[in-house]
Amino acid sequence: MVRGVLKRAARYLHSKRLVMRNATPLVSFTFDDVPESAFTNGAAILEDYGIRGTFYIAAGTSGAIDTHWRVIDHEQIQALHRRGHEIGCHTYSHARVDMLDGRAMQEECDRNAAALSKLCPGIQLTNFCYPCGQASLPRKLQLLKRFDSCRGCFEGINTGVVDLGLLSVIELYERKLTPDDVRRLVHETRDCNGWLILYTHDVAETPSWIGCSPKLLRTAIEAAQEAKIPCLTIREALAAIGYSRADPRGVAAVESGASP
Repeated sequence: MVRGVLKRAARYLHSKRLVMRNATPLVSFTFDDVPESAFTNGAAILEDYGIRGTFYIAAGTSGAIDTHWRVIDHEQIQALHRRGHEIGCHTYSHARVDMLDGRAMQEECDRNAAALSKLCPGIQLTNFCYPCGQASLPRKLQLLKRFDSCRGCFEGINTGVVDLGLLSVIELYERKLTPDDVRRLVHETRDCNGWLILYTHDVAETPSWIGCSPKLLRTAIEAAQEAKIPCLTIREALAAIGYSRADPRGVAAVESGASP
């Protein structure tokens, strides 16, 4: 009962509100868990168009094989970083945040930071993504003391006033979106001067139920570029909408300690 209330509160209580001040609409491409195809196909496709994405990595799962894919290995993580893509935190073990207490949450983030810093010296993990999209209010408040933003899985285009603790997204999934759907979303983003965050997992010719094809990814990129919408990483887009950790004007936060 309590866990359910805290999960609902995480969704509806804005914990770090920011009035968007972007001069143009924005699109960001993000990848969760980072299957190998998100590296070999996804990152390569973005680079073909001269853009970069944000890849949310749980370093403890690197190289693991599950039902749908193999997760990228250490060398591929290093290549992503070297080639200019943003790497975000996805906990260390892909742990559900709503099941963790404050100490376990900190340990997950610390272990992930240590592992990724060892692979990519000098890396800065400034943005977070909730594994499986599961958040709770105490953990959301705790994470926002460490990260600039947390990305969820609730659908929508970010516009007006955004909650940096639970950024809205659109699933770039083959089973859900047609090319026309993608173009419509890009046009809607342009018309409302919003920030469209697209996310997927694998990028394969026959994708999983939470993945997309290379063709659909290219369609999304081309639609954004035809609409003259900049495609930025999460870190870059936050700067474009007016967020600065060093200059917090315009950011209204709900203060709370890391609850047990």
